[in-house]
Amino acid sequence: MVAIIILAVGVLGLASTSTVVSRLMGGANQQTIVANVSASRFERLRSVQCSQIKAGSSYVRGVTERWGVQKLDLATWKVADTLWWTGAGGQSHRQFFESYVRCY
Repeated sequence: MVAIIILAVGVLGLASTSTVVSRLMGGANQQTIVANVSASRFERLRSVQCSQIKAGSSYVRGVTERWGVQKLDLATWKVADTLWWTGAGGQSHRQFFESYVRCY
């Protein structure tokens, strides 16, 4: 009887742990999407001529993105990218990325 109680407690603990791990994996998946959206923005800005580098915003893959640019010299721009998304349970999240873009 004692062994059954110990086993039951262990199984319940395992079940609750798997729920937490599943939720954390979902959050990590969304953060990966956010990082990829931002990296893609930086790469697109690096691929255009200097005259085409401008601030803007977009909505892609469930992520709202707003980026600003600051010209540092003739061919170097500082880009600040802020992204917002809604996570599990309707909780709002925000992530900020910054990079430098050289154009030729």
